Amino acid sequence: MQLRLQPKNNNPLTRNKILIKTILFALIFFLAIFLLDKIDVSVPSKLIKHEISNEKLTTLK
Repeated sequence: MQLRLQPKNNNPLTRNKILIKTILFALIFFLAIFLLDKIDVSVPSKLIKHEISNEKLTTLK
């Protein structure tokens, strides 16, 4: 039995589909980054400082 190799189609439509999918993915990616940048996250106005005393610390050997 001989294998019959079918030549690969170098159809411009397949190349265009890949190009369109790549461009759409890039647009969606940049749109998501743009929208995430627009979200306003509140920042605490004062510095939170919590001191831990030596009594609460335990040393492990």
